[in-house]
Amino acid sequence: MGSYKADIQATRIAGATTNVVVAPPVRLRGIIVAGLATSGTVILKTTSATGDTLFQADVPAGDIINFSFPEDGILFPKGVYVSTFTVAAVTLLTDKYSGPGLTAG
Repeated sequence: MGSYKADIQATRIAGATTNVVVAPPVRLRGIIVAGLATSGTVILKTTSATGDTLFQADVPAGDIINFSFPEDGILFPKGVYVSTFTVAAVTLLTDKYSGPGLTAG
């Protein structure tokens, strides 16, 4: 019998926010970042918009980044927050919010 594959949830962010983007503990499995006419950056944190940085991407001008994380992805134990957002949009590909193996850390 094969291993368990979790359902994937897609969450789109279209602008900077200090509010939580995904509230429950979640694993980031992949990310799609659409750049602007100038280079940009997106920084994702956990706990709050000033919490621990768990992911940062620099995007060249006019580029699109599509990245899948190996193994179990990146665990955001206290939700996903955005602290820096100078790109057009970001789509987070995460485990389904109620997926197994997610616990607050």
